[in-house]
Amino acid sequence: MKKGFARLAIYGVVVTLLLCCLVACQGGGRSSQVICGERCSSYQHTDSLPDQPPPGVVRLAIGGDSRDDRSRVLPWAFKEAGKRGAKAFFFLGDLQIDRALDKLTAPRPENLPFYPLMGNHEVEILGAIRLPGSQHAVKEFKDDFLKSSGIRLAPFEDEVVYSVDLEGGVHFIALDNVSRKGEGFGPQQLAWLETDLRTASAAKKVILVGMHKALAENPVTTHAMDEDRPNGIIDSRRALELFKNYNVAMVFVSHSHMYASYNQGIEVRLTGGLGAPLVKGLAEADGGFHHFLLVDVPRAANQTPLLVEVVKFPCRFPCTPTKDDQDESKEVE
Repeated sequence: MKKGFARLAIYGVVVTLLLCCLVACQGGGRSSQVICGERCSSYQHTDSLPDQPPPGVVRLAIGGDSRDDRSRVLPWAFKEAGKRGAKAFFFLGDLQIDRALDKLTAPRPENLPFYPLMGNHEVEILGAIRLPGSQHAVKEFKDDFLKSSGIRLAPFEDEVVYSVDLEGGVHFIALDNVSRKGEGFGPQQLAWLETDLRTASAAKKVILVGMHKALAENPVTTHAMDEDRPNGIIDSRRALELFKNYNVAMVFVSHSHMYASYNQGIEVRLTGGLGAPLVKGLAEADGGFHHFLLVDVPRAANQTPLLVEVVKFPCRFPCTPTKDDQDESKEVE
Protein backbone atom coordinates (compact mmCIF):
# COMPACT_ATOMS: atom_id res chain seq x y z
CA MET A 1 0.00 0.00 0.00
CA LYS A 2 2.78 2.43 0.96
CA LYS A 3 4.60 1.65 -2.31
CA GLY A 4 1.41 2.41 -4.23
CA PHE A 5 1.00 5.80 -2.56
CA ALA A 6 4.68 6.59 -3.13
CA ARG A 7 4.38 5.76 -6.82
CA LEU A 8 1.31 7.98 -7.15
CA ALA A 9 3.13 10.81 -5.39
CA ILE A 10 6.12 10.53 -7.74
CA TYR A 11 3.76 10.41 -10.73
CA GLY A 12 2.02 13.58 -9.50
CA VAL A 13 5.31 15.43 -9.10
CA VAL A 14 6.46 14.46 -12.61
CA VAL A 15 3.15 15.55 -14.17
CA THR A 16 3.28 18.90 -12.32
CA LEU A 17 6.85 19.55 -13.48
CA LEU A 18 5.93 18.70 -17.06
CA LEU A 19 2.97 21.04 -17.06
CA CYS A 20 5.14 23.84 -15.71
CA CYS A 21 7.68 23.17 -18.46
CA LEU A 22 5.01 23.21 -21.15
CA VAL A 23 3.71 26.56 -19.95
CA ALA A 24 7.23 27.96 -19.90
CA CYS A 25 7.78 26.88 -23.50
CA GLN A 26 5.08 29.08 -24.98
CA GLY A 27 5.98 31.58 -27.65
CA GLY A 28 4.71 33.42 -30.71
CA GLY A 29 4.36 32.43 -34.35
CA ARG A 30 4.00 29.10 -36.08
CA SER A 31 5.67 25.93 -34.81
CA SER A 32 9.23 25.79 -36.13
CA GLN A 33 8.88 22.11 -37.05
CA VAL A 34 6.35 22.86 -39.79
CA ILE A 35 8.73 23.25 -42.74
CA CYS A 36 6.36 23.57 -45.69
CA GLY A 37 6.24 27.33 -45.17
CA GLU A 38 4.14 29.19 -47.73
CA ARG A 39 3.58 25.88 -49.56
CA CYS A 40 1.56 24.25 -46.75
CA SER A 41 -1.71 25.11 -48.47
CA SER A 42 -0.59 23.10 -51.51
CA TYR A 43 -0.59 19.92 -49.39
CA GLN A 44 -4.33 20.13 -48.67
CA HIS A 45 -5.69 17.79 -51.34
CA THR A 46 -8.98 16.05 -50.59
CA ASP A 47 -11.32 13.92 -52.70
CA SER A 48 -15.09 14.19 -52.54
CA LEU A 49 -16.65 10.80 -51.75
CA PRO A 50 -20.29 9.85 -52.09
CA ASP A 51 -22.31 9.52 -48.91
CA GLN A 52 -21.98 5.72 -49.10
CA PRO A 53 -19.22 3.64 -50.75
CA PRO A 54 -20.00 2.37 -54.28
CA PRO A 55 -20.40 -1.37 -54.86
CA GLY A 56 -17.08 -3.21 -54.71
CA VAL A 57 -15.38 -0.47 -52.68
CA VAL A 58 -14.24 -0.89 -49.07
CA ARG A 59 -14.47 2.32 -47.04
CA LEU A 60 -12.19 2.82 -44.04
CA ALA A 61 -11.92 5.58 -41.43
CA ILE A 62 -8.46 6.70 -40.32
CA GLY A 63 -7.14 9.35 -37.93
CA GLY A 64 -4.92 9.97 -34.94
CA ASP A 65 -4.19 12.15 -31.91
CA SER A 66 -7.29 12.73 -29.81
CA ARG A 67 -5.53 13.19 -26.46
CA ASP A 68 -7.16 15.99 -24.42
CA ASP A 69 -10.17 16.11 -26.76
CA ARG A 70 -12.05 19.07 -25.27
CA SER A 71 -14.22 19.57 -28.36
CA ARG A 72 -15.28 15.88 -28.44
CA VAL A 73 -13.95 15.33 -31.94
CA LEU A 74 -13.30 11.60 -31.56
CA PRO A 75 -16.87 10.55 -30.61
CA TRP A 76 -18.14 12.62 -33.53
CA ALA A 77 -15.67 10.91 -35.89
CA PHE A 78 -16.78 7.45 -34.76
CA LYS A 79 -20.45 8.26 -35.40
CA GLU A 80 -19.75 9.94 -38.73
CA ALA A 81 -17.61 7.01 -39.90
CA GLY A 82 -20.39 4.57 -39.08
CA LYS A 83 -23.04 6.68 -40.82
CA ARG A 84 -20.97 6.89 -43.98
CA GLY A 85 -20.37 3.18 -44.37
CA ALA A 86 -16.85 2.66 -42.98
CA LYS A 87 -15.94 -0.98 -42.34
CA ALA A 88 -13.24 -0.29 -39.73
CA PHE A 89 -11.57 2.55 -37.83
CA PHE A 90 -7.77 2.71 -37.78
CA PHE A 91 -6.41 4.94 -35.02
CA LEU A 92 -2.83 6.20 -35.36
CA GLY A 93 -1.94 6.72 -31.70
CA ASP A 94 -2.31 9.11 -28.73
CA LEU A 95 -5.80 8.25 -27.56
CA GLN A 96 -5.37 10.25 -24.34
CA ILE A 97 -2.92 12.72 -22.84
CA ASP A 98 -1.52 9.86 -20.73
CA ARG A 99 -1.56 6.08 -21.12
CA ALA A 100 -3.15 5.57 -17.70
CA LEU A 101 -6.36 7.09 -19.11
CA ASP A 102 -6.58 5.05 -22.32
CA LYS A 103 -8.57 2.10 -21.02
CA LEU A 104 -10.65 4.10 -18.53
CA THR A 105 -11.83 7.03 -20.62
CA ALA A 106 -11.03 6.55 -24.30
CA PRO A 107 -14.23 6.23 -26.38
CA ARG A 108 -14.48 3.46 -28.92
CA PRO A 109 -16.73 3.00 -31.96
CA GLU A 110 -19.81 0.95 -31.13
CA ASN A 111 -20.30 -0.88 -34.42
CA LEU A 112 -16.89 -0.71 -36.11
CA PRO A 113 -13.80 -2.88 -35.70
CA PHE A 114 -11.23 -0.66 -33.96
CA TYR A 115 -7.53 -1.00 -34.77
CA PRO A 116 -5.31 1.37 -32.76
CA LEU A 117 -1.55 1.57 -32.78
CA MET A 118 1.00 3.00 -30.38
CA GLY A 119 1.58 6.73 -29.95
CA ASN A 120 4.17 8.34 -27.70
CA HIS A 121 1.44 9.19 -25.17
CA GLU A 122 0.76 5.46 -24.84
CA VAL A 123 4.28 4.85 -23.49
CA GLU A 124 5.20 8.16 -21.82
CA ILE A 125 3.77 10.42 -19.13
CA LEU A 126 2.18 13.31 -21.05
CA GLY A 127 4.02 12.02 -24.12
CA ALA A 128 7.39 13.15 -22.80
CA ILE A 129 8.81 11.22 -19.81
CA ARG A 130 9.39 7.48 -19.64
CA LEU A 131 9.36 5.73 -16.31
CA PRO A 132 10.53 2.15 -15.78
CA GLY A 133 7.93 -0.29 -17.03
CA SER A 134 7.25 0.98 -20.56
CA GLN A 135 7.38 -2.67 -21.69
CA HIS A 136 4.48 -3.29 -19.31
CA ALA A 137 2.60 -0.44 -21.04
CA VAL A 138 3.05 -2.27 -24.34
CA LYS A 139 1.58 -5.47 -22.88
CA GLU A 140 -1.35 -3.57 -21.39
CA PHE A 141 -2.07 -1.93 -24.73
CA LYS A 142 -2.18 -5.30 -26.47
CA ASP A 143 -4.45 -6.74 -23.79
CA ASP A 144 -6.79 -3.74 -23.83
CA PHE A 145 -7.13 -3.18 -27.57
CA LEU A 146 -5.71 -5.98 -29.72
CA LYS A 147 -7.57 -9.14 -28.76
CA SER A 148 -9.80 -9.13 -31.86
CA SER A 149 -9.71 -12.16 -34.09
CA GLY A 150 -7.76 -11.72 -37.29
CA ILE A 151 -5.03 -9.50 -35.81
CA ARG A 152 -1.60 -11.04 -36.39
CA LEU A 153 0.70 -9.60 -33.74
CA ALA A 154 4.43 -9.64 -34.36
CA PRO A 155 6.23 -11.61 -31.60
CA PHE A 156 7.89 -8.57 -29.99
CA GLU A 157 7.45 -7.90 -26.27
CA ASP A 158 8.59 -4.27 -26.45
CA GLU A 159 6.65 -3.10 -29.55
CA VAL A 160 3.10 -3.10 -30.89
CA VAL A 161 3.36 -4.32 -34.48
CA TYR A 162 0.66 -6.22 -36.34
CA SER A 163 -1.22 -6.73 -39.58
CA VAL A 164 -4.84 -7.50 -40.35
CA ASP A 165 -6.75 -8.50 -43.49
CA LEU A 166 -10.13 -6.96 -44.28
CA GLU A 167 -12.70 -7.71 -46.95
CA GLY A 168 -11.95 -6.70 -50.51
CA GLY A 169 -8.31 -7.75 -50.27
CA VAL A 170 -7.29 -4.90 -47.96
CA HIS A 171 -4.17 -5.57 -45.89
CA PHE A 172 -3.37 -3.07 -43.10
CA ILE A 173 0.04 -2.99 -41.38
CA ALA A 174 0.47 -1.22 -38.02
CA LEU A 175 4.06 -0.23 -37.29
CA ASP A 176 5.58 1.08 -34.04
CA ASN A 177 8.13 3.91 -34.15
CA VAL A 178 7.60 5.22 -30.62
CA SER A 179 7.97 2.34 -28.13
CA ARG A 180 11.76 2.17 -28.57
CA LYS A 181 12.54 5.84 -28.07
CA GLY A 182 15.16 7.24 -30.41
CA GLU A 183 15.67 3.88 -32.12
CA GLY A 184 13.48 4.21 -35.20
CA PHE A 185 11.84 0.91 -36.13
CA GLY A 186 14.77 -1.31 -35.20
CA PRO A 187 16.14 -4.24 -37.25
CA GLN A 188 13.70 -6.89 -36.01
CA GLN A 189 10.65 -4.80 -36.95
CA LEU A 190 12.06 -4.00 -40.39
CA ALA A 191 12.76 -7.71 -40.99
CA TRP A 192 9.18 -8.56 -39.93
CA LEU A 193 7.87 -5.78 -42.18
CA GLU A 194 9.67 -7.12 -45.24
CA THR A 195 8.30 -10.62 -44.67
CA ASP A 196 4.74 -9.35 -44.15
CA LEU A 197 4.93 -7.09 -47.22
CA ARG A 198 6.28 -9.91 -49.37
CA THR A 199 3.42 -12.22 -48.33
CA ALA A 200 0.73 -9.59 -48.83
CA SER A 201 2.15 -8.53 -52.19
CA ALA A 202 2.28 -12.13 -53.41
CA ALA A 203 -1.37 -12.47 -52.45
CA LYS A 204 -2.14 -9.32 -54.48
CA LYS A 205 -3.51 -7.41 -51.49
CA VAL A 206 -4.11 -3.66 -51.39
CA ILE A 207 -1.49 -2.73 -48.77
CA LEU A 208 -1.99 0.18 -46.38
CA VAL A 209 0.49 1.13 -43.65
CA GLY A 210 -0.12 3.12 -40.47
CA MET A 211 2.37 4.48 -37.93
CA HIS A 212 2.40 7.28 -35.38
CA LYS A 213 5.37 9.38 -36.48
CA ALA A 214 5.79 10.32 -40.13
CA LEU A 215 8.93 9.12 -41.90
CA ALA A 216 11.93 11.42 -41.66
CA GLU A 217 12.82 13.81 -44.48
CA ASN A 218 9.21 14.45 -45.48
CA PRO A 219 8.33 17.86 -46.99
CA VAL A 220 5.88 19.02 -44.30
CA THR A 221 7.20 18.60 -40.75
CA THR A 222 10.23 17.50 -38.77
CA HIS A 223 7.93 16.53 -35.87
CA ALA A 224 8.45 13.03 -37.24
CA MET A 225 11.15 10.36 -37.23
CA ASP A 226 13.68 13.16 -37.80
CA GLU A 227 13.45 13.52 -34.00
CA ASP A 228 15.12 10.12 -33.66
CA ARG A 229 18.15 11.51 -35.49
CA PRO A 230 20.44 8.96 -37.26
CA ASN A 231 18.40 5.88 -36.34
CA GLY A 232 15.14 7.51 -37.38
CA ILE A 233 16.52 8.75 -40.67
CA ILE A 234 18.23 5.48 -41.63
CA ASP A 235 15.19 3.38 -40.69
CA SER A 236 12.85 5.77 -42.52
CA ARG A 237 14.86 5.36 -45.71
CA ARG A 238 14.84 1.57 -45.38
CA ALA A 239 11.09 1.42 -44.70
CA LEU A 240 10.41 3.73 -47.64
CA GLU A 241 12.43 1.45 -49.90
CA LEU A 242 10.35 -1.52 -48.75
CA PHE A 243 7.08 0.36 -49.29
CA LYS A 244 8.11 1.14 -52.87
CA ASN A 245 9.39 -2.37 -53.61
CA TYR A 246 6.13 -4.00 -52.51
CA ASN A 247 3.75 -1.41 -53.98
CA VAL A 248 2.21 -0.06 -50.78
CA ALA A 249 -0.87 1.90 -51.84
CA MET A 250 -0.73 4.55 -49.10
CA VAL A 251 0.89 5.36 -45.75
CA PHE A 252 -0.99 7.09 -42.91
CA VAL A 253 0.75 8.98 -40.09
CA SER A 254 -0.08 11.42 -37.29
CA HIS A 255 1.96 12.84 -34.33
CA SER A 256 1.82 16.38 -35.76
CA HIS A 257 -1.68 17.75 -35.13
CA MET A 258 -2.60 18.83 -38.64
CA TYR A 259 -3.55 17.52 -42.08
CA ALA A 260 -1.33 17.18 -45.13
CA SER A 261 -1.30 15.14 -48.32
CA TYR A 262 2.11 14.57 -49.88
CA ASN A 263 4.16 12.17 -51.94
CA GLN A 264 7.43 10.87 -50.51
CA GLY A 265 8.03 8.36 -53.26
CA ILE A 266 4.82 6.83 -51.89
CA GLU A 267 1.49 8.52 -51.18
CA VAL A 268 1.26 9.71 -47.56
CA ARG A 269 -1.55 11.28 -45.54
CA LEU A 270 -0.68 13.10 -42.31
CA THR A 271 -3.81 13.07 -40.15
CA GLY A 272 -3.32 14.17 -36.55
CA GLY A 273 -6.52 16.12 -36.03
CA LEU A 274 -8.86 14.00 -33.87
CA GLY A 275 -9.06 16.47 -30.98
CA ALA A 276 -5.52 17.09 -29.74
CA PRO A 277 -4.42 20.77 -29.72
CA LEU A 278 -3.75 21.84 -33.30
CA VAL A 279 -0.25 22.84 -34.39
CA LYS A 280 0.69 26.22 -32.99
CA GLY A 281 0.03 29.11 -35.35
CA LEU A 282 -1.08 26.93 -38.28
CA ALA A 283 -3.93 28.41 -40.33
CA GLU A 284 -6.89 26.26 -41.33
CA ALA A 285 -5.92 26.73 -44.99
CA ASP A 286 -2.54 25.16 -44.17
CA GLY A 287 -3.95 22.09 -42.40
CA GLY A 288 -4.74 23.42 -38.93
CA PHE A 289 -8.18 21.91 -38.34
CA HIS A 290 -9.81 18.95 -36.55
CA HIS A 291 -10.71 16.10 -38.88
CA PHE A 292 -10.49 12.42 -39.80
CA LEU A 293 -10.16 10.62 -43.13
CA LEU A 294 -12.49 8.40 -45.11
CA VAL A 295 -10.58 6.16 -47.52
CA ASP A 296 -12.28 4.33 -50.38
CA VAL A 297 -10.28 1.26 -51.41
CA PRO A 298 -11.15 -0.54 -54.67
CA ARG A 299 -10.95 -4.31 -54.66
CA ALA A 300 -7.48 -5.73 -55.10
CA ALA A 301 -7.95 -6.58 -58.79
CA ASN A 302 -8.97 -2.97 -59.53
CA GLN A 303 -6.06 -0.64 -60.26
CA THR A 304 -8.07 2.55 -59.61
CA PRO A 305 -6.21 4.85 -57.16
CA LEU A 306 -7.43 5.18 -53.60
CA LEU A 307 -9.68 8.16 -52.90
CA VAL A 308 -9.34 10.01 -49.58
CA GLU A 309 -11.82 12.53 -48.22
CA VAL A 310 -10.83 14.87 -45.40
CA VAL A 311 -13.91 15.06 -43.16
CA LYS A 312 -13.70 18.32 -41.21
CA PHE A 313 -15.12 18.60 -37.72
CA PRO A 314 -18.17 20.93 -37.79
CA CYS A 315 -17.12 23.02 -34.82
CA ARG A 316 -20.17 25.14 -33.94
CA PHE A 317 -20.92 27.51 -31.06
CA PRO A 318 -20.04 27.14 -28.22
CA CYS A 319 -17.28 24.87 -29.58
CA THR A 320 -13.93 26.40 -30.52
CA PRO A 321 -11.04 24.46 -32.10
CA THR A 322 -8.34 23.55 -29.59
CA LYS A 323 -5.10 25.31 -30.57
CA ASP A 324 -1.65 24.61 -29.17
CA ASP A 325 0.30 27.50 -27.68
CA GLN A 326 3.74 25.92 -27.73
CA ASP A 327 6.26 25.03 -30.39
CA GLU A 328 6.42 21.29 -31.11
CA SER A 329 10.22 21.50 -30.90
CA LYS A 330 9.93 22.61 -27.26
CA GLU A 331 8.26 19.41 -26.06
CA VAL A 332 10.19 17.69 -23.31
CA GLU A 333 12.41 14.94 -24.68
